[in-house]
Amino acid sequence: MEQNASNTVDQRSVGERTSVIVVPRQRWSLAVRSLEAVLAELPEGAQLIYVDGGSPDEIRRQLQTMVEAAGGVWIHRDCILTGNEGRNMAMEFVDREFVVSVDNDVIPHPGWIDRMVECADETGAGVVGPLIFHGPKPESANIHIAGGAIEIHDGVMTTNDRHHSYLNVDQVEDQLERRETTQLEFHTIMIRADLIREIGGFDENLITFGDHEDLTLAAIERGVGVWFEPAARITYLTMIALDENEIGYWQLRWCEEWNRSSLEHFGRKWKIETSSGWPVTARLWGTRERTRWYHGRNKLYKYGGLMVRGLNKKPATAKMSRHVEERLMSRRTDVEVQRRVDEGLPVPYGPSAAVARSAA
Repeated sequence: MEQNASNTVDQRSVGERTSVIVVPRQRWSLAVRSLEAVLAELPEGAQLIYVDGGSPDEIRRQLQTMVEAAGGVWIHRDCILTGNEGRNMAMEFVDREFVVSVDNDVIPHPGWIDRMVECADETGAGVVGPLIFHGPKPESANIHIAGGAIEIHDGVMTTNDRHHSYLNVDQVEDQLERRETTQLEFHTIMIRADLIREIGGFDENLITFGDHEDLTLAAIERGVGVWFEPAARITYLTMIALDENEIGYWQLRWCEEWNRSSLEHFGRKWKIETSSGWPVTARLWGTRERTRWYHGRNKLYKYGGLMVRGLNKKPATAKMSRHVEERLMSRRTDVEVQRRVDEGLPVPYGPSAAVARSAA
């Protein structure tokens, strides 16, 4: 599939050409705040499709009310959903040219979709990503990703970088320009609906890692342009303490089984090694990410979490640290984790995981 920039002006509005799908990522407590912001910046006439997985009743009711009041499509499942599961569910209802996939913890800035559509129209891009900030407040100026680079040499992914990550936008504003890229992230991405259908939808075997890499590599393989558009901007809300009822969700989202299986599937699909290069770094990062919820809680969790994160920085000590982490997490139980044990599904560390292993 090739897309070429056209001099023909599409007379339809941006909204009439766009489906916005919101999907779960790793927590629920920011979902209402995020949806309010999405609705405030939704182009007139845009199709809204909201996918909710396992959110607490009060949050679910608020989300459903807001979606239905906006004339959107509401999809709910009682279980936790991965991002790609949610995107595929939403695609069954998409009837527009462009699909903007949005995670349920982001705040869009004014004109975000207009700028991405302009980029696609002027470049022929099949995939467009905005400038993404991160922080606890929408006005954060710290860059999360401004495009990036993926490089594969002799079956090893030697490079998987995010440009300008963790820099303040004032430091690099003069370097931010529309350009082709090989790396974007699913916090917010705009994709031509035809491309999604051509690649067979989103790969649901990519549960944690490799989902956005899979998309950009598939687009590039087909000769479809992947572009970074800095005039389109969103903020990924992060560094905000988890609610008690979503700690198990977070643990599951970054559990070892999901991280391992995602990276192994990605390696087979794209013929890259998983014992060297980016997959090794990614798995260590995922293990550390699972411990973030310790911080800001009692001293046992705070200092335990710091210790685990330190050990997980190197492969030589990461294996040992997982046993330490299991002991720390054994003080907790979670309904979602237990439900998955009962159904024979993958579980993170904790007492339920120990039960699952002993029964195996």
